[in-house]
Amino acid sequence: MKVSREELSQQLEISQKEMDKWIENKLIAPLEESGDSFTGQALLYGEVVKNFLSMGYSYKEIAKIKNEVGLPLKKVGGETTLAKSQLLTVGELADKGGVNTRTIKFWEEKGLINPFQRTEGGFRLYRTIDILLVKFIKDLQTFNYTLSEIGNIIHLVGPEFDLESDMSEDVTLEGLEKIVSGLEYLIEYMKEARKASYRVETVFNKRLKNVLKLIKQERGSAH
Repeated sequence: MKVSREELSQQLEISQKEMDKWIENKLIAPLEESGDSFTGQALLYGEVVKNFLSMGYSYKEIAKIKNEVGLPLKKVGGETTLAKSQLLTVGELADKGGVNTRTIKFWEEKGLINPFQRTEGGFRLYRTIDILLVKFIKDLQTFNYTLSEIGNIIHLVGPEFDLESDMSEDVTLEGLEKIVSGLEYLIEYMKEARKASYRVETVFNKRLKNVLKLIKQERGSAH
């Protein structure tokens, strides 16, 4: 399927001048040197480019993403369509999650997180919801859970943080009861941890106030 330059600009709702910039930066490519016709897939790429631009990405930044990992398209039913959500590179996920890329790769090896898809070049792409998963793992580590224990917890809550998304006809009553038991234990543990944290914080605050008071007294007597 081919579309003309005019048809493409109309469907994307962009000007011819804007399209020239896209072509110049190799964000979309015409079939011919004249630039009068494009493949039907150019419309899909164009929609992705518009999404990136709306988020503040520059032409050069979009071109870099396109060259390194490809624009986030996926195949559904044999047809290439836009991904349902913005996909992230491992570097972007690490940056937004507050960890480094080596940590993401290590957690992958441990089965805590998995890429949503891979490009033809082998680059891993992740969903935006994986940012929450990364932060969730970090939070669990503050409670000194091992990675193995964290894996079990993620299994309980589901990587989507929504129990209903994991419901299926294969789930038995016994399986559901185990989930309930596990979650009740974790909730009780968090309650106790919160109480302990408050008690320790209270001690720290009292000590801090006393020290600040002494500093104020020392400074006052020095004058």
